[in-house]
Amino acid sequence: MKVTADRRALHAAFQHVGGIITSTIARPIYQNVKFEALGDSVYLSATDLEVGLRLKVDKVQVEEEGCVLLPEGRITPLLGATLDESVSLEGDETAVTLRSSDGRFRILSEDAADFADIPALSGEAVLEIDPEVLRWMVQRTTFATADEKGRFALNGVLIAVGEDGTFEMVAADGSRLAQAKRKADNPAGRSIECILMKKGIEQAAQLGMLSEQPLRVEVTDTQFLAENDVGRTVSQLVEGQFPNFREVVPRDCKTRADVPTKPLLNAVRRAAFLTSEQTRAVDFTFSKGLLVLSSQSPDLGEAEVRVPVDYEGEEAAIAFNPRYLEQVLQVVERETVRVEFNDRRSPCLVRAGVDYLYVLSPVVREEPEG
Repeated sequence: MKVTADRRALHAAFQHVGGIITSTIARPIYQNVKFEALGDSVYLSATDLEVGLRLKVDKVQVEEEGCVLLPEGRITPLLGATLDESVSLEGDETAVTLRSSDGRFRILSEDAADFADIPALSGEAVLEIDPEVLRWMVQRTTFATADEKGRFALNGVLIAVGEDGTFEMVAADGSRLAQAKRKADNPAGRSIECILMKKGIEQAAQLGMLSEQPLRVEVTDTQFLAENDVGRTVSQLVEGQFPNFREVVPRDCKTRADVPTKPLLNAVRRAAFLTSEQTRAVDFTFSKGLLVLSSQSPDLGEAEVRVPVDYEGEEAAIAFNPRYLEQVLQVVERETVRVEFNDRRSPCLVRAGVDYLYVLSPVVREEPEG
């Protein structure tokens, strides 16, 4: 194998595929990146056996084809510290020599024969998704997945595609739920529903943003595959039953208020400053034309912030974990959001247009007896 490459492009590609690699994977071979010099192109691949990525590298010259495994933890920082515009790599499955104008680095490599392939799409029932649409949906949902391991379906993201191309993405953790809805090109008219690992859909979105072309997507019984002209990614599907999210969305709410997004985000952040782990709640009190946010902690003090709102109903109150509300408000781009709920014990619905909603469970305090 013998290759000359633009150092910045090669470094960026190693950084990108390196995001797949985890330090906890049991098989040491997957701490490596598969380096393939084929024809006039170079491809880098990485996998943790749940999510995989194969990426084409720009600005390369292949003098001799070859395929080796290189340690990502050594190559990436080395390329980042090198000052030259171009570098050369030459060697085989035992060692590769990386040369710059002022240095030579002989790096032990491994045979790639046992490294898992990143499968290509079969071409059946392929969806086409605008990369900007996918990025928009991922940004507004994945933060709501469950962090604790072992939640299975709630650790992933539900993908649902209707025969007409209606494309929904839903994430939930038991305390809140985020749903984004857009359109995909579904020429085969196939209905699809699957649960995808958070890391998998995020990698697909990142791959999509590397190209202006639509992302081609295929879902099998066990895998989600996506590709474009710069690479392809694969993710194992999550087993389990996702909650019926349509039943979670509140209906016919008594309290409805239109609230300016940025002032509300600012108010939530400030009120949260005087909360603690033991008092992780901010009270929201709606009255005609006004929302008052308040918080208090025996050890820290108390806060009150006022936000003008479009609300004409009777006074209504509810309390939330401020982090859960802050996370949604910082990804919403609309000037206002609609807040809807029935009472202080019922789930609250936050709407941003017709294609995004967020359901949030309130913080319910025990009422004093008597």
